[in-house]
Amino acid sequence: MKITDVTGPIADGMWTYGPPYPDVVVEEIPQPDFIQYPTYSWRFELGAQTGTYLETSLHMFREGPALNDIPVEDLFMRDAAILRVPRPPDYRLMAEDLEACDVEINPGDAIIVATGWDDHWNQEDFVSSCPFFSYEAMRWILDKDPFLMAGDMPRFDSWTDPQGFFHEFFEQGVLLLAPLVNLGAVTANRVKLVALPMKIEETCATPCRALIIEE
Repeated sequence: MKITDVTGPIADGMWTYGPPYPDVVVEEIPQPDFIQYPTYSWRFELGAQTGTYLETSLHMFREGPALNDIPVEDLFMRDAAILRVPRPPDYRLMAEDLEACDVEINPGDAIIVATGWDDHWNQEDFVSSCPFFSYEAMRWILDKDPFLMAGDMPRFDSWTDPQGFFHEFFEQGVLLLAPLVNLGAVTANRVKLVALPMKIEETCATPCRALIIEE
C-alpha cells in the first residue's frame, strides 16, 4: 500500500481568492500569564475555502447540506479515478481532453483531474491563471455521476470567460475538493481517496486533509 498526501499546506500570508475572503494568518501567540512554565501555541485566521478544502452545495444553495452533515464514512477510502491532462496557464479543458485519458469511471466515484498546476502553489499566478473547465468538459464529468470532483487548480471556472456550470454542478449534489497537490507522485489511475475536513458546524466548506491510497 502506498499513501500520498495530496493536501496543500496552509501558511501565513498564502494565496487566497481575494476580498471578502480573509487573508491567512498563522502566528505564534504570547506565553499565557496563568501558566508558570514555558508553552508555545499559535492562532489561525482563515476562510472556509483555504488551502485544500472540501465543499458542498451549501456554497450556492441554502438548502444544501452543511459539510459536517456528510457522513465521514462516505469520505474514507472512496473509489477514485485520476485523469492526467497536463496543461498550460489559462487553458480551457475540453471534454475530449478528459475522454482521451481512457480511464475507467464508475457512478459514485471521485473524479480527480491532474493538470500539473500544483507546481504554481503560492506563485503569483496560482489563482489568476490556472487551467479551467469548459462547460462541455464539466458536463462530461457530471454525466459520469460522480460523488466528488477534485482537481489541482484553485478555480474550476474562469473569472474572465465564465462557463456557467456551477449551478448544475451543485444542483447535482457533487462535492468539490480542491486544490490538490503532489498528484504527480501517484502512478495508478484507479485509487482510493480519503478526504477528512475539519469538524465545524454550519459551514459549506473547511480545509481538508486529503490522501490517495494505491493498493
